[in-house]
Amino acid sequence: MNLLQRRALISVALTIGLLLLLAFFAGRYVVNSHLWGLEVLGQIEPRHARYLGLRDTGGKIDEARKQTGAALSLLGYPADRDAAQVGNELQQMVRRAMQTAGVAVSASQVLDPRSEAGFDRIVVSLQAEGPLSGVQLALAALQAETPRVIFESVLLQATGRTGDDGSPVVNCRMTVATLRLQS
Repeated sequence: MNLLQRRALISVALTIGLLLLLAFFAGRYVVNSHLWGLEVLGQIEPRHARYLGLRDTGGKIDEARKQTGAALSLLGYPADRDAAQVGNELQQMVRRAMQTAGVAVSASQVLDPRSEAGFDRIVVSLQAEGPLSGVQLALAALQAETPRVIFESVLLQATGRTGDDGSPVVNCRMTVATLRLQS
């Protein structure tokens, strides 16, 4: 082999070597990019699955939110109602139930609202006198009201007299409450 052939052979070998080296680094880049893509997909896949689950159950979530809102409206007053207004309404409701049942209300007072677990507890204290059967009717009527009326305490004390219907006349002291959503 002469020098010219040797140079040509070395030149071809170097060119092939460079092409192989370039192919090796290009392949390594492609493999690394693929592995990085798999890692990113592994991180994104749980989030995407949660998103798809939320999207698929969106109607159920809306329905549950509506049912919860309806249940809350049975339990308490909405947050846009003023606490003083709700207290006055509760006071009038209790007085009306007592008077309808034939029980005379001697005093009633709306107490300061207390905050608890996302609600304001609005409390009314009441003193009344009347036949025991009337008090029972009033308590039953208040139990059926919506939003719910909560009986915190009911104290009955006999007066020693009897009413027109023959039931004993009692002094009644009670504390009732209702809930209002906090804003």
